[in-house]
Amino acid sequence: MWHVEKTIFIDRSVEEVHRFATNPKFWYQWYANLSEAENQIGTGKKGTSMDLKYFFLGRERSVHVLVEENAPVGNGYVWRCLVTGSFDATQTWSYVPKEEGTELHFEMNYELSGNIVGKVANTFYVKKLMSNSVNQTLQNLKDISESE
Repeated sequence: MWHVEKTIFIDRSVEEVHRFATNPKFWYQWYANLSEAENQIGTGKKGTSMDLKYFFLGRERSVHVLVEENAPVGNGYVWRCLVTGSFDATQTWSYVPKEEGTELHFEMNYELSGNIVGKVANTFYVKKLMSNSVNQTLQNLKDISESE
């Protein structure tokens, strides 16, 4: 498993950011390289599931997302999902109030299917691409959240 961790400040209330970011109907608008949801059951709460396409390394990858947690924690929220399919991952999004805005902390543990060549490629190439994709995703969410 590999790990990506990023934090970004969004100049919007934690409630607004959490409500928008956890609604799968909008993900394709800000999550880099992600399609609209198919076979969606639920609205982003615990138990929500859907099929998505993630475009990575010039290929369309089919993934299934299952929301495992979407709950208030202290003054903020935590949202966690399990991704399975072309690659396996867990994502945790923490939304914490900070300076009249939201500090969003993103963590992902992921594993690519494949042999040792795939794992070596991840170490040198895919890891950087994944980090860049997460940066773009968070920046997109920030830009959209702050523009409304």
